[in-house]
Amino acid sequence: PLANRGHDHAHIVASRIRLDGTTVSDSWDYRRSEAVIRQLEQEYGLRSLHSSQEKDCRSSTTGEQRLLARTGEESVRVQLQRSLDQITRYSLTMPQLIEQLQQQGINVRVSNQQTDQIKGISYELKGIAFSGTHLGKAYTFTGLQKYRGVDYESCRDNESIKKLIEKSISSSAEIRIETKSFTQILNTENSRKSKNESKNEQESKILKNCPRELEL
Repeated sequence: PLANRGHDHAHIVASRIRLDGTTVSDSWDYRRSEAVIRQLEQEYGLRSLHSSQEKDCRSSTTGEQRLLARTGEESVRVQLQRSLDQITRYSLTMPQLIEQLQQQGINVRVSNQQTDQIKGISYELKGIAFSGTHLGKAYTFTGLQKYRGVDYESCRDNESIKKLIEKSISSSAEIRIETKSFTQILNTENSRKSKNESKNEQESKILKNCPRELEL
């Protein structure tokens, strides 16, 4: 069927239960299926695709594809992938990459596991965070260097990376404090206004219930 994917494809339904009652193992079935598919592509002269292990970028999930079709909006994960792809088209050092991501509103965090060598990286956009691994192996700290050509030297870059991230955390904290203060002021003002309205209403009731003096 053509379906909504825009290309011909087939769905195969198979039972794991053999005629003798035993079951077929589904251990590592995705990898074994991909190996069979690659073999079929060669046998029938079909266009060969990269396996999931060879891809450096994770494909969109079904939910993300439906979100795009329904709203025209890409998921945060896809937006992060796209931003990283665009920025890393140019030769950058790791601090330069982090700084450019921050300028686009993307917060970056790294982990060094108590060593001088940074081991992991994560990205946050619109309050939603993903580790590099969840975006694809090209977006991990090592993958950025291997697949995207980002230059990193621990002795040269670690201090700059630390300052960039600390500055970002400090700015985020200040925004939260300012937002909280504004909310507190607004709540106080609303409370005062509500009390005044209640007081005026009570005074109005008292005056209304007082007997009027007859004018002679």
